[in-house]
Amino acid sequence: MSQRRYIITGAPSTGKSTVINELGDQHVIFPEAARKVIQEQLALNSNKVPWLDNYEFSKLVVAQQIQDCSIKSKQTVFFDRGIPDVIAYLNYYKQKEYLHEFLTHANNHRYSDKVFLMPPWEGIYQNDPERKETFKEAKVINEQLVDSYQALNYEIIEVPFVNPKERVKFILDQINL
Repeated sequence: MSQRRYIITGAPSTGKSTVINELGDQHVIFPEAARKVIQEQLALNSNKVPWLDNYEFSKLVVAQQIQDCSIKSKQTVFFDRGIPDVIAYLNYYKQKEYLHEFLTHANNHRYSDKVFLMPPWEGIYQNDPERKETFKEAKVINEQLVDSYQALNYEIIEVPFVNPKERVKFILDQINL
């Protein structure tokens, strides 16, 4: 792949956004599309949020991710979640009837083969207005994420439980930066 576009993924509240922000000091980053969509939909008093209408929400998220993915950069790019995350959440919400639509998007908009997974970490887990899942639910989501990325033939690299700067170093070492 000519472009180096890497996904940082993981269940809710695993430190993804913190690591993405750290990476943003020297690299091109894209924040989590889902969080942006949730905030927009809550402001509109819309039901297009994952806990009310996950399918319509997923369409909005993927549209944003496709737009983000289409940006051309000569620099290494990091994404807070990718299109395969949407597939994982469709599985989590037991909405398999929609998978074909999102699998097509995932196959048409590929990222670099290495995907960095932030595993559930109870010590840092917390809820907020966009993150309603319990820690137990986060562990199930993590399993769905692993399944989704493996099914799409990505290499999952689990990021260790260390401070954000060490996590960034680990990721950059894995891709020789």
